Formats: sequence, structure tokens, C-alpha cells
Amino acid sequence: MVVRQVNRMPTKLISVVIADDKKEDRILLKQAIERHAAHLHVAGEVEDGLQLIDYLSGKNEYADRGEYPFPDLLVMDLRMPQVDGFQVLEWLQKHPFPQLKVAVLADSSGIAYRSEAMKMGAHFFHPKVSEPAGLKKAVTELQQEMVSTR
Repeated sequence: MVVRQVNRMPTKLISVVIADDKKEDRILLKQAIERHAAHLHVAGEVEDGLQLIDYLSGKNEYADRGEYPFPDLLVMDLRMPQVDGFQVLEWLQKHPFPQLKVAVLADSSGIAYRSEAMKMGAHFFHPKVSEPAGLKKAVTELQQEMVSTR
């Protein structure tokens, strides 16, 4: 008897928007996705919560959905200027997008906020890391989590 393993990876790429005020962190995360998570595609990047809300709403410079497609996954830092990750989660509670999955990244001091972020609607919570092995682990886990929720 031959047992075939079914590949559960999606045929359509999972679009990702990265929200982080640190350019270096956005670059490292994007590179890790490109190298280690072939089914994820970074469709956009923003540097604060106000830009993120505009992006998700399709307002202002983000009105062109051809250029700024609505994401399947939002990967968001908790600590951002102007509007932080918790304020974005609060906004998302009032403006739900059922197809959007939210992954929160937090540095070591933000790990204590995990349960609060999850209660506010985050689907995934990962420690914010910058070393290659940690980034690889985070993006491969995100990809697996996204595939398992589809």
C-alpha cells in the first residue's frame, strides 16, 4: 500500500503587510520571508499605526488596491509611534476584516502583553527577533499557521 502525503501548501501566495517603525526590522523580516517562507509574499510595508489604518482602509496614498492589495496577514510590531499596535487592534475590533489574520511581534519587554493582544484579536504572537535563526523560525511558523487556518 502506497501512502501519499498531501501537500497542504496553498497555490495562491499569502499576501503580507509588515507594520514596524524600524526600517531595519522591516528589511530583516522581509528578507526572512523571501528566503524561508515561499508561500508568503510581502505586499506592503508601513512604519506606523496611522499608515497601517490608511493601508487597511484603502485611504489616501493606499487607495490603489492594485498597488496596495489588501493582505491576508498583517505582521505588526506592538510599539509604533502615533498609533501603536494595541490601538490598531482596537481599531480592527471596530472595523473587522474577517479574512485578515494578525500576527503581533513584541520585543522581550512586550512579551507580557501576549494575552492582552490575543484577547484584542491578534491571531498569532511571536517574540521579535533579529538574528537569522530566530527570524527563520518565526516566518516558517507564521507560514504554517496561515496554511493551517485556511
